[in-house]
Amino acid sequence: MCKLANMERLLKNYLFDPEMTAGKMIFLTGPRQIGKTTFAQDWLSTTSYKNTYFNWDDPAVRREYTRNPLFFANIINDQYLGEPVPLVFDEIHKHKNWRNILKGLYDPLKDRLRLLVTGSARLGLYRKSGDSLLGRYFSYQMFPLGLPEVVGDFSRVLSDETPLADGESLLRLAGKVAPEKVERGLERLLAFGGFPEPFIKGSVRFHRRWQREYLTLLFREDLRDLSRITDIRGLEQLIELLPGRVGSPLSINSLREDIGCHHQTLIHWLEVLKELYLIFTVRPWHRNILRAIRKESKLYFLDWSIAPISGPRFENLLAVSLVRLAARFTETGLGNFEVRYVRDKEKREVDFLLIKDNRPLALFESKDTEKGISPAGSYFARKLAIPFYQIVAQGTKSERFPGNCFLLPASRFLLLCG
Repeated sequence: MCKLANMERLLKNYLFDPEMTAGKMIFLTGPRQIGKTTFAQDWLSTTSYKNTYFNWDDPAVRREYTRNPLFFANIINDQYLGEPVPLVFDEIHKHKNWRNILKGLYDPLKDRLRLLVTGSARLGLYRKSGDSLLGRYFSYQMFPLGLPEVVGDFSRVLSDETPLADGESLLRLAGKVAPEKVERGLERLLAFGGFPEPFIKGSVRFHRRWQREYLTLLFREDLRDLSRITDIRGLEQLIELLPGRVGSPLSINSLREDIGCHHQTLIHWLEVLKELYLIFTVRPWHRNILRAIRKESKLYFLDWSIAPISGPRFENLLAVSLVRLAARFTETGLGNFEVRYVRDKEKREVDFLLIKDNRPLALFESKDTEKGISPAGSYFARKLAIPFYQIVAQGTKSERFPGNCFLLPASRFLLLCG
């Protein structure tokens, strides 16, 4: 496995694509401790420029800007040699006038700099809210580690969605993946999650302690900044209950009864946990499906190791992988991609449905062991006229089945998925 210091991230292959980001600020958001700062510093180390990383948590950075608002412009003008100067602002959104600082730097100097702005919950929230920086930046997300990153092999990662829409093509690609190295990587991801530090450490004891401290940090800092929630104990009770709901349609009423809070309070709490990058939800798809479930979303954690060790944990890992894939395809300009699930009132369900430009592309189901193809998967593949892929955690061979259905070992599929 790669060490933290030299682990490459898939983002580097497209984040600085000049066709997409030339003349734009780059906003990179994601959970705390996911590796944004390390990624930014590694990027700067590949350039000939020095001392252009600025963390706005550092009092010295704020002091220099307060002393002279042209501090950063002077650095760019001094170092500019005909090509844009790479610059990183980490946690600048903690400064009350951060938008004006970025505008004041970007507008007159956009041809002279490549500005990467990184941050976690608050930057993500401000980005979504709509602001005066609109049109000046493209936003990207950093997700937990994927299988290609932990095994250091990007050669098989899908560059577009075409193979996913053609099961035979994906089957051939999966057959070219060497299983041994990727299987070990998958085992470690399932055990320790995709946050770099506990993954690299590979210690059960450290992992438990890290998870506890991580939640404490979210409550102590980000939760205080994002909301006025005072019932911390109620929120802690909610977080204790959510791992048992992973992969199931989320009943707000059931949770409300368990915790004893108002319906709207619970909805607000869940939205805050999304903003903290602790959880995310997958909505149901109902077009072209008779008697489809329309309302209840399914819930997952960004850190899938919070989920139980059995089937739900693997389903959670697959959910993160597909959401990361959809985000990458969207961010690279291939279309608008989204992950949904399908379920009807006869309780036929498939875990995930990948959507491109509001049209179904492929169905995915997570399974622990190799079995026959899911009847629900076969049914919805026929109804939607798209491939169905059964992704098997302990699978060893790829197979095709009638009705445009395919069985793929998880290790091989996740290497392709990115």
